[in-house]
Amino acid sequence: MQKYQFVQHLKDLGKEDLPLAGGKGANLGEMIAAGLPVPEGFVVLVEAYRKFVAENKLEKEIVTLLSIAANGQSENLKDAVERVKGMFVKGKIPADILKEIDDLYDGTGKPPVAVRSSATAEDLPGASFAGQYSTFLNVKGKEELHEAIKKCWASLWNERAISYRAKQNIVSEDLGHGVVVQKLIAAEKSGILFTANPVNGRRDQLSLSSSWGLGEAIVSGEVDPDQWVIDKKTGETVSAYIAEKKVMTVREAGGTELVSVESRKQEEPTLDEAERKELLDMAMKVEEYFRSPQDLEWAYAEGRFYLVQTRPITTLYPMPQPQDTGDELRIYMNLLMFRQGMSAPVTPIGVEFFKHMLKGMFLNSRERRKTAGWLKSAAGRIFVDVTEVLKFKKVLERMRSYDIPALMDTEPMTIKALVDVADRNITELKKHKKPVISLLFGMISKMGFGMFRLNFVAKPRTIYGTLLPDKATAKALQYGNRQLALLREKRSKLKSIDEKLDFFAKEALTTSFTIGYGMTFYLMPLFGYLDRAGRIMIKYFGDAAATGKPGREVSHGFATAAEIGLGSSELEKVERAVPGSVTTEMGLDMLFIAKKLDQSGEEPHPDHPEIKRFLEIYGHRSTEEIDIGVLSWKEEPTYVINLINSYIDQKVYRIGLEKFEKDRHQAEQAITTIAAKIREKGAGKDAAKVEKLLRAHRKYFGARELPKSVLVRGIGILRDVLLEIGAELQAGGRLDHETDVFFVTSADIRSGAKLQDTVRQNREEYERELLRTPVPRVMTSSGETIYAVTEDQGDDLLRGIPASPGVYEGLVRILKRPEEDNRLRQGDILVTASTNPAWTPLFLKIGGLIVETGTPMSHGPVVAREYGIPAVAGLRDATSRLEDGQRVRINGETGSVEILDSGAGALPAGAVDRQ
Repeated sequence: MQKYQFVQHLKDLGKEDLPLAGGKGANLGEMIAAGLPVPEGFVVLVEAYRKFVAENKLEKEIVTLLSIAANGQSENLKDAVERVKGMFVKGKIPADILKEIDDLYDGTGKPPVAVRSSATAEDLPGASFAGQYSTFLNVKGKEELHEAIKKCWASLWNERAISYRAKQNIVSEDLGHGVVVQKLIAAEKSGILFTANPVNGRRDQLSLSSSWGLGEAIVSGEVDPDQWVIDKKTGETVSAYIAEKKVMTVREAGGTELVSVESRKQEEPTLDEAERKELLDMAMKVEEYFRSPQDLEWAYAEGRFYLVQTRPITTLYPMPQPQDTGDELRIYMNLLMFRQGMSAPVTPIGVEFFKHMLKGMFLNSRERRKTAGWLKSAAGRIFVDVTEVLKFKKVLERMRSYDIPALMDTEPMTIKALVDVADRNITELKKHKKPVISLLFGMISKMGFGMFRLNFVAKPRTIYGTLLPDKATAKALQYGNRQLALLREKRSKLKSIDEKLDFFAKEALTTSFTIGYGMTFYLMPLFGYLDRAGRIMIKYFGDAAATGKPGREVSHGFATAAEIGLGSSELEKVERAVPGSVTTEMGLDMLFIAKKLDQSGEEPHPDHPEIKRFLEIYGHRSTEEIDIGVLSWKEEPTYVINLINSYIDQKVYRIGLEKFEKDRHQAEQAITTIAAKIREKGAGKDAAKVEKLLRAHRKYFGARELPKSVLVRGIGILRDVLLEIGAELQAGGRLDHETDVFFVTSADIRSGAKLQDTVRQNREEYERELLRTPVPRVMTSSGETIYAVTEDQGDDLLRGIPASPGVYEGLVRILKRPEEDNRLRQGDILVTASTNPAWTPLFLKIGGLIVETGTPMSHGPVVAREYGIPAVAGLRDATSRLEDGQRVRINGETGSVEILDSGAGALPAGAVDRQ
């Protein structure tokens, strides 16, 4: 058997050959090995591309192109791309490469072929590269084949691929490009099949599209195809849409062309039930083989289905782990989104910290050593299984009305999402509803004393704060400092890595619940003075409920100043510039430092005495301080330095300091004004009471930030212990740097293995997740992701096909061609007939996408999902029904587009909900 250096038969390739053959070629080889029907063909290997580039001296031009792209010189980028493309097309393929290509082409019988790009940066986790590189169909003869190969190589450097790689944080240097050459299937019909539903994330559903002719019309969005959503377990059709298929792609002498479909077939289903069943069986086999949901392209000819491509579905949110494998539907809540409104990911050691904390609070020592099935994580976010509570009607009713004290100061959209998913699945949930006694017994058998201890100390501390408010803050601080001292004492006795890991696991509870809530109980009575004043004020200035406006139920539980008749918003002034707030004092300190340095003509730097003093006080804090794995300001003071620099450069410190003093004065004056207004109504006693309560609020409310500040110091002690472990592992050659310890787990550390590869993989995932938008508030065990709940819509409502999740408000910008990109402003909602890969660079500017044709599997929606852009497809006559400059709200989960106002006088665009 002859060996080749530059080409290889598809059947001889596998997943390990991705660096040699590119993603598409490696995947096709795997499919052949699995016994799947793949058209015959071969791959022109990456080595051929590299030799072609070297011998045609293209490296310098490519480096120049990348430099232009990196510097954001968009006006020069198109010219540079065209120049590189021209050099590739004019370049000569070395003779030894041509010989091997021709040899394998002759061996296939020289049929018409499909020539597809197969890049090493393709079909990767988190980045499918769908449509970014070139494909050529119906290529005939060696001369056409050679030209198509060169054009595929050139497509590695097209404008859309460069911008896509930049968006995905993929380095363009040292990339390679293979080319797949396959026998072209003269498809009577073709389509795309997702083995999971790409719109709602459900892994138990399959999404199938189909149209007449070759598949290019579907991929490019030029035809509205038939679509089915199928239940993978039962094979039943969940939904079906038979489109009017006016055009199809067919072979012609120079490649392919778009032709009209004969009228009798336009509304005829392209697939019957037996054919859909055959595709379902084939899809399940592919998914089982690759062990992940797949995006397939298929073709049908002469009574047989062929698979011409598969890639992972890269836009699905990962399933929470440990994964539930039973048939019962489970519902998971994004805990940090719910409690903190936090969509950013947490480092691997940060995820472990939260799990230790929650298990320590709720479970006994025996259960803590086990895997807690109710406590999950996915993509750096913590999820909690809340299924059982959602099975009770009374709980749902109270959640709808927000009538549960524990829900205060939580993210209301998460509550709405939980209620929505429970309502939609209430029949399924009731099937597995357990008796209350059984639930209680199960909980009690697993519970530890953490919650009991907390509740035991809560009442006496709350009484202390009520009776002795002047001493409560000092008492809380004394308690917190005592806990920190105990932590430091315990830390000083630690010797081995195992002891330090056990300390980390056990004391996660101390640094969060014990310190945080332990201090808060003393302070809670101090935070109710504004509520009490508000309830008295409503008697004299009107009931918020009577106005038909919502009160401030999340933050205070009573009406705003405007709602209770204080037209000058006096009450809002009372809440400004509250003294004694750790956070406010920190901000003021920065302003004073900026003022001092500006007046002395000094530059802020980490060694400056003022900066060192600031970091000594506040250096334990960070931009994501509840994540133990994020660098503190003391470790990385760049953020602080830059902020102070900006205060100096723009003289912001003057405005800030003046505003604080002005707000403080106005707050005191507002209290006097409010009391006077009540006295005017003949209620001197209540006026005095309100004045006293409001002054108490200003005196004590600043302590609200104190527990978190002390808590973060406790987290810092645990962080220092982890850094000690990291230093040991670095010294032993298991880590490259001590801070890498935050990107491994305790199990990794205890394994004894070298951890450099684990760190690299976890860092890459973490950095990808930092860019993810949106993030689900709620998930289910089927994989369904709920980002936002559909709100009531008005009359000006258009409906299309849900294509990419998310909700966004912005201004309509109708474009016919991507060359009109100069009309597109940042945050606009792009409206067009359809998109193809040439539109990709524009996606970096848009806030939403609406297309008249296409499906969730078309180019536009696929890229929109990867960029986190809400999208609606299949919205008939969108370019004529909508107007340039019109403000609309697009909901990519429901397929709705709500017209909010006309194009005249529209305000600048802005996001409503990108979480």
